[in-house]
Amino acid sequence: MNAVEEYFRGKGCAVTGAASGIGFAVSEALLQVGAVVFMADRDTDTLAAAVAQLGAHAGRVYSSSVDVTSQEQVRKWIEDAASRHGRLDVLFNNAGIGGTMPFKDVTLDHWRRIIDLNLWGVIYGIDAALPIMLRQGGGHIVTTSSLAGLIPFPYQAIYSTTKYAVVGLSECLRYELEDDGMHFSVVCPGSVATRIWGTPVLGERREVKPPPDAVSAEEAAQTILKGVANNEGIIVLPESARQIWLQFMLHSCSSPESIESQLRELARTRRRAYESNR
Repeated sequence: MNAVEEYFRGKGCAVTGAASGIGFAVSEALLQVGAVVFMADRDTDTLAAAVAQLGAHAGRVYSSSVDVTSQEQVRKWIEDAASRHGRLDVLFNNAGIGGTMPFKDVTLDHWRRIIDLNLWGVIYGIDAALPIMLRQGGGHIVTTSSLAGLIPFPYQAIYSTTKYAVVGLSECLRYELEDDGMHFSVVCPGSVATRIWGTPVLGERREVKPPPDAVSAEEAAQTILKGVANNEGIIVLPESARQIWLQFMLHSCSSPESIESQLRELARTRRRAYESNR
């Protein structure tokens, strides 16, 4: 039995945004190492199809229609999962949406939508799971952020606002609650090949295909589970994204003018791309 199997086998794991993409891949990977998985998504039809694909794991996989912007739905789902399994060991706060667009096009409705999903959805999950985990002596809360939660990419201001927020939230709680048996990890993916690349989000223009360096959701899930099992605080993937982050941190201290130059050039490149499509 490897370290990931040892960590997750028999544990009760709850996953939001589980019908597709990283959420589905994480759910499937958890089942493969022997976990009991509670999948939640607001897209009921896609969730039902996803669960049907996991028929080989019947008896260890459960699904619920949950809108993470509803505190009551999140609370009830998490409490039901803990009650059914007898405890809640790991919560994956994975549900969220993208948001890449010119800031001058951003409306308050855009702000409300992305904050409700990407930030309040995470807060509701932590608020519901933490008391349960503290009563049972500990647990692990994993939140999906983004490389844009570590690096201020231009044209992603509203998205980065929410993703920087959940990085800070996870990191603060990681140290504050460690002596209470709690563990926190935040996942910061770069390019992962999921359907979001071809789906308009918040009215933004999107590439039809993922970028060439994108990894599969299945590969991302393996990296995530390994990082969680190793109790890593910040899990950056794929390796190309991790190297970008490490270089950003290094040069932010040693050569800040180089970083600023690169981000300014990226801003100009994206500006030209948006203007050419108008």
